[in-house]
Amino acid sequence: MLEGHISKAFDGALAALHIRVIEMGGLVLDQVREAARAYTSWDLQAAERVIDRAAVVSAYDEGIFQDQFTLIARRQPVSRDLRAVFAMEKSVAELERAGAEARKIARTVLRQSGRPARATSTDVRQLAQLATSLMRQSLEALDRLDGAIAAQVIAHDEELDAEYAAGLRRLLTRAMEDPRHLDIAMEAAFVLKSLERIGDHARIVARHIQSIAPQEGRAAGAPPADPADPSWPADSSASADPPTPTPDAS
Repeated sequence: MLEGHISKAFDGALAALHIRVIEMGGLVLDQVREAARAYTSWDLQAAERVIDRAAVVSAYDEGIFQDQFTLIARRQPVSRDLRAVFAMEKSVAELERAGAEARKIARTVLRQSGRPARATSTDVRQLAQLATSLMRQSLEALDRLDGAIAAQVIAHDEELDAEYAAGLRRLLTRAMEDPRHLDIAMEAAFVLKSLERIGDHARIVARHIQSIAPQEGRAAGAPPADPADPSWPADSSASADPPTPTPDAS
């Protein structure tokens, strides 16, 4: 399935690099799911597995960086291939950051400073479902180089942001009603923030995918480039030569 999607756009070493990035993304997605389950179920073993596998995520990050360096040095890719290499590099950086957020959640459980209330666990579970869904979709878009799926990730990130804000308000309300559990509420707020950031990393990956996806793969009405978003690549059309004016027939 992977080869069927990427063989049209990549060949040889570039295809192997693409597969490695997808493998890393799958591991990060598992880390996010496991960390969320560790917190909502207060599962110490699950949290320990997340911490143990963090080294594997870092190894992927370092190995892919070396592969990219070797690819550029040996093949000297140009044009679209070079843009693809850079997009992969930036996507790997976002995946590594998402993995770091999962590690933070796992460490919260291992500190055992206090199990969250059921209502808080429910809020975290709902936000985790949205975050993992965005991450899964961004990896699917990366696998297929599908700009339409990438556009869906970018659009749905607003839903995650709204759920994060609502969950945080509910958490603060409960904390004010029972200040005895303020410390637990503060840690829960950091967990919610980590999940919101994971959604942001998925959105940025989707932005990078849009920069290299075939134009026909983008959905109708897909969001245009946002110059204020540093994750959005520069619009190459902006530097194109202006059209030659047509001479006046008169």
